[in-house]
Amino acid sequence: MRLKALKDSKKELIDIQELRDFLRIDSDVFDANLKQFLKAGMNEFETRTNRILALNDYEVEFFNERVILAPFNALKNANLKAEFKTNGGVLYAIGCGNMIVNLGFEELPQDIKLWLKNYVLMAFDGVSMPKISSALITRYKIAYF
Repeated sequence: MRLKALKDSKKELIDIQELRDFLRIDSDVFDANLKQFLKAGMNEFETRTNRILALNDYEVEFFNERVILAPFNALKNANLKAEFKTNGGVLYAIGCGNMIVNLGFEELPQDIKLWLKNYVLMAFDGVSMPKISSALITRYKIAYF
């Protein structure tokens, strides 16, 4: 499967000032690092859960495979030979084709925000991830069908 964002998302999922407050940093010296850690955390979350965080339109191409996309908001265009269904904000498809879909969160749930903040803290300070963080991420994991 190939997933490509059609435009760059300008919206930050977590404000840099909110991250600074969480990490108890007064200066903006580390802002570039914090943004990089946040982006890495978003990629880690998306990889572990099969969910897309940044709200955007995405072009999806798939070839004889299973596709799971969430949170699924809208199917904008489709050319496919596939069986697909939606359930609870998740799009499931089997087959091949391409489509343009709107995926992502308008506003992040608080537990995902907390997980991302803990990830940035772990990357910034070199501390270990709190045990509760694995529970926060596990409930968002989408299993294959």
